[in-house]
Amino acid sequence: MKCKNCGESVKGNFCTHCGQSTRVGKINLPNFFQELSASVFQIERGLFFTIWEVLIRPGTTLRNFIQGKRKNYFKPFAFLLTLSTIYILLAEVTDLDTWFDAFYTGWMAGASDTQQDSNAQKVLGWFVINYRFSTLALLPVFSLASYLSFRKFGYNYLEHVVINCYISGMQALIYAVCTLGEALLRNEVVESASFFISMGFNIWAFWDLFMQAKPFSRVLRTILTYFLNLLFGILLLFAAMALTKLA
Repeated sequence: MKCKNCGESVKGNFCTHCGQSTRVGKINLPNFFQELSASVFQIERGLFFTIWEVLIRPGTTLRNFIQGKRKNYFKPFAFLLTLSTIYILLAEVTDLDTWFDAFYTGWMAGASDTQQDSNAQKVLGWFVINYRFSTLALLPVFSLASYLSFRKFGYNYLEHVVINCYISGMQALIYAVCTLGEALLRNEVVESASFFISMGFNIWAFWDLFMQAKPFSRVLRTILTYFLNLLFGILLLFAAMALTKLA
């Protein structure tokens, strides 16, 4: 028998050259659902398993992945994109106003009354309209903030990107659950609480990940992370405003 992936002769269930299973058949409905189950729902390394592990023991899970124990976990970027897609689809289907939308509406009304810079309105307006995507785009910025705040604990910048992929994925899931809750309960408090719950999860994840730091240091560095993220975000906002003026 020859491996369908690399063409090497195979004895057994897996190719010793590339590792692919020899049980690879034509893609049909049964095979499609089998692949879906194996890649997403499989207990050992599926999406649900990773969600559960990141939820209840984020520090251990993130340390395991960074130290090389990666077989059992959903990959970080796939984790973030999958859960973000679920949130984006739910938000689009329910079409509910968020606290961010309400803030922008109020800010625009005040800006019109005081004749504030239209470039700031354009930039902030774009961010609000596309905030579900822009938060993903700003992940490297938040990762830079967390890297600078926790740099003495041995993780490099790219490792912080991975850490924040898992944390942001869980935050997207929290937003999705709260969005669904608001749609079912018709209660705006549910959606508003999502921001504080997601931030609380971020704090819990950092607290559990950086166990070697003293409690006060963990709290202070987490606050510093959010401060630096806000500072970098303001700098990017001014940069975007300057570019709109040049255009």
